Amino acid sequence: MATFTAETRSSPNILVTGTPGTGKSTLAQEIGQQLEMQYINVGDLAAEKELYEGWDEEYQCPVLDEDKVIDELENILRDGNCVVDYHSCEFFPERWFDLIFVLRTDNTILYNRLEARFVIQCDSFDCIT
Repeated sequence: MATFTAETRSSPNILVTGTPGTGKSTLAQEIGQQLEMQYINVGDLAAEKELYEGWDEEYQCPVLDEDKVIDELENILRDGNCVVDYHSCEFFPERWFDLIFVLRTDNTILYNRLEARFVIQCDSFDCIT
């Protein structure tokens, strides 16, 4: 795997991270659109490319394989001009990003957003709450 840094990229990369419900996707998509950058939602990329290492029975969701994500993103981010959207940032190499936004919001606002999101998802999928 070749190393790339800000000095070897033709354009910057931006990471937008934070707790679910803080507006990461909204901000990242807007940045991508306004600056004509490629928008990458890591969750969508993982689903599309099946970048998982297994299934979590307790939470009933796939477990992300961080090594596969890194391998998949390495070439995409090499030249820059990407805005990446993901709720965590620990496993990304720091050298990949020139600017990182960490989004936060008041817990009351966050609770209401997540509660509304859950109700909408449950209405769509006939969940029992």
